[in-house]
Amino acid sequence: MAVSLLPSMAQANCPSPGQWWQAQQPQTNSELLATAAQQQVVLLGELHDNEAHHRWQLHTLAGLHALRNDMVIGLEMLPRRAQPTLDAWVAGDIDVETLLEQSQWEEVWGFNSTLYMPIFAFARMTNTPLVALNINPDLRQRLVNEGWEHVPAAERHAIPPPTPASKAYQTRLTESFEQHDMGDDSEMLGRFIQAQLTWDVAMAQRLAEAADEGTLAVGLMGQGHVAYNEGVPHQLEALGIERTLSLLPWELNNCTQPDPTLADAIFVLEAASQ
Repeated sequence: MAVSLLPSMAQANCPSPGQWWQAQQPQTNSELLATAAQQQVVLLGELHDNEAHHRWQLHTLAGLHALRNDMVIGLEMLPRRAQPTLDAWVAGDIDVETLLEQSQWEEVWGFNSTLYMPIFAFARMTNTPLVALNINPDLRQRLVNEGWEHVPAAERHAIPPPTPASKAYQTRLTESFEQHDMGDDSEMLGRFIQAQLTWDVAMAQRLAEAADEGTLAVGLMGQGHVAYNEGVPHQLEALGIERTLSLLPWELNNCTQPDPTLADAIFVLEAASQ
């Protein structure tokens, strides 16, 4: 899901590529990762087609794995029915072609798989479990159209109804709806917001399950689900997860600092070449 983010704030101190920034201050890599390793859930946001974002995710995963052996990697990209395929991949029982075929990667996700394969290879090399966070689109639509009370828990993976969105998140989702040129139909807007909340709570519930087992659950997902600690962080809090850290990559733009409310911390990337 693509949701527009607010502009960065101009400040006197200039971030540099390779730095972590938190609360308008640079943080060392060791400090930031030590803090992240003590969480129940860490969220790594991304633009799905941005190679630099996936490289940053991989490096962050490696740093966290050096501090926490008990770690799992959650993937927005695949629905729960792909879990046996992910297990077989990590176990070394299938090759890349079989992974993509059995998970129906092109049908359910569609973004270039080569952007993600270094992360898949890392999980396999380190025997780190991969966890499918998403649900099938037809289930998401059924929950939106029929209502949670009409879909038995067993048929919705015991996912609870989502906590209502904050006003700020509703505003951002409304802006996203308008950007997709869906008109001004209030009923359609309501269904769109409910679909996004369903998406958020489904991923949050699966991450919470992993965290409840005492592992560090690291979720990879679109930045719109992470930004401003709304979306998935909001649903995690409602599910009783008390220690969540939201991290985002951020491209340097002249001498500016990122909005400190954008995420709990951001990693500065060099500006994209024109």
